[in-house]
This record gives sequence, C-alpha cells and structure tokens, in this order.
Amino acid sequence: MTTSLTGFLAIFAAWVIWAFDSSIVRWLGDVPSTVLAGTTLTLGGLSTIVPGVISMRRRHVHIPWEFWLLFAFYVVFCTALADLCYVIAVKNLNPGLVSVTIRSQLAIAVVLGVWLLRERISRLTIVGIAVIMLGNILMGCYRCGASSVGDKPALLGWLMALLAMLLWSSTSIIAKVLLRRFTPIALSGLRLSVAGVLLVLLSLCLDGPSSYVALSGWQWLLLVVKGCVISAGAFTLYFYGLQNVKVSIAAAVEQLAPILTFFYIWLFFRESISFTEGIFVGIILIGALTAIAGEYQHQK
Repeated sequence: MTTSLTGFLAIFAAWVIWAFDSSIVRWLGDVPSTVLAGTTLTLGGLSTIVPGVISMRRRHVHIPWEFWLLFAFYVVFCTALADLCYVIAVKNLNPGLVSVTIRSQLAIAVVLGVWLLRERISRLTIVGIAVIMLGNILMGCYRCGASSVGDKPALLGWLMALLAMLLWSSTSIIAKVLLRRFTPIALSGLRLSVAGVLLVLLSLCLDGPSSYVALSGWQWLLLVVKGCVISAGAFTLYFYGLQNVKVSIAAAVEQLAPILTFFYIWLFFRESISFTEGIFVGIILIGALTAIAGEYQHQK
C-alpha cells in the first residue's frame, strides 16, 4: 500500500469518526457550550498527551520558538474558538448542514496550500473546488432565505458554522507545518489539552463550578466518548494522514463527512433535510469527488 493511499485512508477514517460527533452533542442536551467544548477537548488531550510526549522524546527533536508561537495561534483561534463556534452551531442548526458549511474551508485551504506550501493542483481539482463553493453558497443563501424572524436560531447556527469554517480553514496548513517538528499524536495531545484548559477556565468564569456538578453520569460518559474517541482519535488519524498527502486531498476528503453526519442524525433522531438542501449536498459531494479524482489523476 502506497504512502499516499495510507494517508488518504487515515483521513477518511478520521472523518467517519468525526461525523458521529454531532449526534453526541445532541444527546448531551442543554450543556453550556463552553463546558462541553472545554471538557471534551481536555479529556481528549489527556488521553493522548502522554504517548505524544513519549513519541517526541524518542525523536529528540528541537522545536524553535517560531513553531511554539504558531502552535499558540493554532490552539487559541483554530482550536478553542473554532470548536466553541461549532458547538453553538450544532445546537441551533441541523448538524448535517453545519457539517456542509464547515466543509467550505476546502477552497481557502487549497489556496493557502498553493500559496504557502507551493503545492500544485490540477485543473480538474480547481473545477471540483468551484463546484463545492457553488453548493455551499447556494446552501447559505437558502438558509438565510428560509430563516424568518421566528427562526433566528437557524440563522445564528449558520453564522457560527461559517465562523468556525473560516477559523478551521487554516488548520490543515498550520498543522502541515507543525508536523515537520511534532509527531501526529503529540500535536493532537498538546493541541487538545491547551485549548481544553483555556475553555474550562472560561466556562468556570461564565457558568461557574455548578455547571459541572449538574452533569449526570450519562452526560459524563458521553463527554468521555466525545473527547477520547472522537476528538483525540479522529484528529490523531487526521494528522497522521496529513503527513502523507497534499492539503488539497486532505481538504477534499472532508467533503465526504456530511453524508455520514446526515445518516447518523437520521438514524438516531429521525431528523432529515429538505429536498432542496439534499440537492445542494449532492452538488458539494460531486465537487469533492471531482477534486479528489483530479489530484490522483495529476499524480499519475
């Protein structure tokens, strides 16, 4: 099995796991967003930081201060703030639609990859990216038009999903650079731990310790699963795959996540989307497959 294929499969597996995240957020119910995000990120970080530090010690890699500065930006904006916006979005909008909106980061990520990392992409990939952006623009216009005065939560959800998308758009680029020094599991553990602690401190200021005491045993179990399995597991796989494929491929594979998110939400909550929204999702998926096919054709 080639390195690029292994990387592709690792990233695909990561998004298969991550697609389940929205269902857990729904099951958790009325848990404050800062408590939810902070707890799960911290738990995910704690589950991977020890093996991550061990892997770094074995490699004996020196990390310059510039990398730590980039890591700090990555944690505060691309992890903590982005995850908080995502949680708010999922609570106010169909998780599948949130997933679709977030996947729009593909276009920005590919442009940054070409500009900063000097990656080359094929014409077919460019066509696929254009199709993806068209689908997301149509979806956004439709959601804004469907949101009336009495449907403000849906519009808020879409705006938060859009902000999360913008923050996450540089994630693959920054991670690609950081992975030159960090191992995948170390980057995952440090990223989740630091971002989680920041959000826990914020939640204690905003919601108080009582918000943690009020959590039930079932909610704590879901938080552990979300943190240790989804956050830690999915992003460790993602970072491993990102080492072996272009940013454009990694970003394009993410476009396949919404279909599983829609399936999980339908399976557990019997919540579906409209026929029009289904068409927009189909357009986005066609664009994603086109972009992936273009990159692999370009490699031959």
